[in-house]
Amino acid sequence: DFKVRFREADPAGIGYFANVFNFAHDAFEDFIQAAGFTWKEWFQTRELIVPIRHTECSFSRPFFPGQTYQIQVSVSHLGESSFQMRYQFLFESHIHAEVRMTHVFLDMKTKSKTAMPEIVRDRLQVYYDAQTKV
Repeated sequence: DFKVRFREADPAGIGYFANVFNFAHDAFEDFIQAAGFTWKEWFQTRELIVPIRHTECSFSRPFFPGQTYQIQVSVSHLGESSFQMRYQFLFESHIHAEVRMTHVFLDMKTKSKTAMPEIVRDRLQVYYDAQTKV
């Protein structure tokens, strides 16, 4: 759950569209810890980096400051060297937006694409939802 703050709205009083990516990434930080990684293990590893390669969002309804929304997080795709996360933003059972972010594994030294480690695949598989597949 998260609340849209006054500062996150545009002059019309509607949540500024770009903030949805911040909300999704905040949920991702919580998600990786729920999946069994420490924040340091994921974001401060010296062997691999996992940048976002692609992101997209579809809006169905506006966001309003002062309202508390629920974010449902799932893994929508598991590839050889990448995975895609899906974030659905809901208020009173209505979907307001859906964000998808694709992350890719890179070797820290060469910055070349590399295979997803098995431990990561195993932990993400628990959250894989075939119904959300791209």
